[in-house]
Amino acid sequence: MSLIDLLSWDAFGSVWFWALVVVQWFWHGAYVLGMPVDCLQSKDAAQLSTIINWRAKRRLDAARATPLAGVAAISFSVSVIFILGFVYHIEFCAAASLLIVPELIVFRLGHHAAQSICANCERLEAAIKILKTLQLKIYTTGAMTIFFAGVFGYGFEVLQ
Repeated sequence: MSLIDLLSWDAFGSVWFWALVVVQWFWHGAYVLGMPVDCLQSKDAAQLSTIINWRAKRRLDAARATPLAGVAAISFSVSVIFILGFVYHIEFCAAASLLIVPELIVFRLGHHAAQSICANCERLEAAIKILKTLQLKIYTTGAMTIFFAGVFGYGFEVLQ
């Protein structure tokens, strides 16, 4: 197999797609709500509480500042890519939707966790528990995404 074959646009058979999947889920596994996972084991409770609250408030502020037209455009674009991929069987769009849709799910999970943290600002233990639960949900989302990418990739490669 030559280098040109490896760089092809056959999404599920391409090294590019699987490299993006690995990088995407490695990043999500290493960072929760924008914080390195290792920070959750910190012994400095005051500093950790400050960082967690700051990251949660920053996430909520960013979500509130997003214009409605931007949300509508992103929703429309993702819907079109998803329909082109799984209804009209365009392989590149199916692969793109398997990269984009989990990002939106992780963003929503992170937003919900940030809301929960801001509601319980004074309790560090509760915030750490919320972040660990978020990390587990992100791992589950990643495992399901990789499973579905493998199943749909196999289907696209074999059935076409």
